[in-house]
Amino acid sequence: MPSQAWRVMKFGGTSVADAARLRGVADLGAAALTAGRVCLVVSAASGVTDLLLRAARTAETGGDASSEVAAFRDRHRAVLADLAAELPPDGVAAAEAGLRALGDEFAKLAAGVGLLLECPPSVRAHLSSLGERATCLLLVELLKGRGFEPQALDPRTCIRATGEPLQAEPELETTAAAFAPYREGQARLLVLPGFFAGDAEGRTVLLGRGGSDYSAALAAAALHAELLEIWTDVDGIYSADPRQVPEAFALPAISFEEAMELSHFGAKVLHPKTIQPARSAGIAVKVRNSFRPEHPGTLITASAPPPEHAARGLTLLENVALLNVTGAGMKGVPGVAARTFQALAREGINVLLITQASSECAITLCVAGPDGTKAQKALRAAFELDLAAGRLDDVELKPGLSILSVVGEGMRARMGVASTFFRALSDVGVNIVAIAQGSSERSISTVVRREDGPRGLRHAHRGFFGTAEVIELYLFGTGTVGGRLVEHLEAQKARLKARGIELRLCGLARSKGLVLSENGVDASEARNGMAGSTAPDPLRVADFVASRKPICPVFVDCTSDASLASRYGELLAAGLHVVTANKKANAGSYAYWQELREKARAGQRRFLYETNVGAGLPVISTLQSLLACGDRVRRFEGILSGSLSFLLGRLEEGIAFSVAVREAMDKGFTEPDPRDDLGGQDVGRKALILAREIGLELEPEGVQVESLLPKEFHEGTVADFLARLPELDEPFAARMADLKVKGQVLRFIGTIDTEGSVPRCSAGMVALDADHPLASVRGGENALAFLTDHYSPRPLVIRGYGAGADVTAAGVLSDILKLATWSLP
Repeated sequence: MPSQAWRVMKFGGTSVADAARLRGVADLGAAALTAGRVCLVVSAASGVTDLLLRAARTAETGGDASSEVAAFRDRHRAVLADLAAELPPDGVAAAEAGLRALGDEFAKLAAGVGLLLECPPSVRAHLSSLGERATCLLLVELLKGRGFEPQALDPRTCIRATGEPLQAEPELETTAAAFAPYREGQARLLVLPGFFAGDAEGRTVLLGRGGSDYSAALAAAALHAELLEIWTDVDGIYSADPRQVPEAFALPAISFEEAMELSHFGAKVLHPKTIQPARSAGIAVKVRNSFRPEHPGTLITASAPPPEHAARGLTLLENVALLNVTGAGMKGVPGVAARTFQALAREGINVLLITQASSECAITLCVAGPDGTKAQKALRAAFELDLAAGRLDDVELKPGLSILSVVGEGMRARMGVASTFFRALSDVGVNIVAIAQGSSERSISTVVRREDGPRGLRHAHRGFFGTAEVIELYLFGTGTVGGRLVEHLEAQKARLKARGIELRLCGLARSKGLVLSENGVDASEARNGMAGSTAPDPLRVADFVASRKPICPVFVDCTSDASLASRYGELLAAGLHVVTANKKANAGSYAYWQELREKARAGQRRFLYETNVGAGLPVISTLQSLLACGDRVRRFEGILSGSLSFLLGRLEEGIAFSVAVREAMDKGFTEPDPRDDLGGQDVGRKALILAREIGLELEPEGVQVESLLPKEFHEGTVADFLARLPELDEPFAARMADLKVKGQVLRFIGTIDTEGSVPRCSAGMVALDADHPLASVRGGENALAFLTDHYSPRPLVIRGYGAGADVTAAGVLSDILKLATWSLP
């Protein structure tokens, strides 16, 4: 036999928006009836209350509200028409009559407002209740059509309230008495419109913001219900707003105190006053999703199980204003705080947050943004004499802020919560304007700039809950290296996800165009559809990032485009990290080299270029580690070109120079024009980059570069060059034979010497003795020898196959993943 216990089920505007949603409400109500007695509390269909208030504004300014009246009638008639087949004829007739009466009531109220050109609060309250009444009427007839016997309740008689018509306060004892016949009688199914109540004369008054939830809580308390269910369009109360933090998740259980803290500081699912009647009566509250009734939702009770993490959730209350009441005359003077609150109370201004300096010389408080100027005027008036006497400074107003809070019962028993919170904000450059923490240790609130709030919220959420860190990539260049990088990203997706990292390709550009998407770009589809996309301007990426402020946006350059490299400074200043395989920026002017590092430091961004010298070899990072530990590089020698390593190795084996060059071309060791490699400029650029890392302030012209080729071989087409190559076979063969007699080998070396009176950086052919650390390097290998204070007399040697698209792409990916480590709290 079903229980006699009551369950109150409240359904919001989206849950009753149309006929299909009303059927869902009826289904859920019917299922609940099998276990006990049920009271359904319903809101107006989504958008209807706005329609009613728009009509009031139109009428009081002399406009014609007939279109709003017609829209109200049409909206509910359409729902009835959809439900008509499920209702008996008398049910359809009753619903039509009821809706007609409500429409007429709306028309008369709008006409009255139009005559007066004014909408008094009592009329606005009456007008605002029509949507809930219409929903209730339709639901009652639908339930009757299904064979149930619902009793429609009128809130004007069963929920008594006093005070302002638009913000009335319920009388709990009177309300409990009004519900006694239902509580103690045999009724099994009640339907109650939410949002409004009645005063002592039975006139309509509103319960204010969160009114329908409040109605449900009052009904639950009055019925001595076992459970209050709030049915909405989300899965429960989330760890953060999922619209701002996609990784947020529904909490299985929280305490009443946590729910009140979360709702006070911006969680939209419940209003704080909704919780209090249920909490006082010891009634459990469950927040559930009417669109996904199979989801268990969030259970709110007096003592929820301890959270797995230190925090239960984070909230962001946007658009607040901060006021500072300061002055040496406040110290030791009783009543300053009281006068502050009284002044604001007289103006009906709610204080959201307050903190006071231990010096007693400053009180900081926050109010809703629209109340900021009014609050400043009220405080100036309240302290007029103190301001005139110089005991207080002028009341400071800071608009355009948000309150970012972390909430959780577990905070009291865990060390380091504040540290995690503040470090997370610092990591993404969010400055804290003010801090407040209650003695309950259940929440910590920070005041931040409004534009910083979403970014801080997302990163703090990851810091507390370890959800996936999203690194947004904007890749320019989808050729050999860029194409392999995309393949690496796809291949590593599962492994990185297990580590809590998501590399999301949000932008892809090549010569044909640029594609951007905050949800991620499918690389193959993007490449095929670039013809109609926007021009590949990197500043479009900067604008896209600025409009969204993601935590970790990364510009990835896999081109060799000098003009693109010249834009890195703008990208760093716009808030993007830059990872590049393009050497042009680091091998350009020294002034630009400095500018990039200064902009990276100023914006707390990173400029990463590991692949500029050793491709896939850890050259830059190793050198930076040596220097960071106080080591000093005395001399550097390196084989920095895989193509020249292969070529000279083949000459050593007796292969003709022209044949060796063609072999290198066939194996992909060289550029399409092999003179780009044989000229030595690429090695010179790499040596220059390393010299600057060591601390030498060199310009490109300061690097001495020797070409393998005579000057005249750099002229003409590639075909002309290849035709003349055999002319060099004999000179190179003679040189190699001479070196062999001496027990030496020929290598193309980048050299940096810091020991002389003038530091020297060069690139050219060097004859090495057989015991030299670089003598055995050949076949496409790279090798670098650093002679330092710590690594002496035997140098530190880094050796391996650094060249090739695959290892270069892997090096770029390694740089990208350094940002994940850097941004962890």
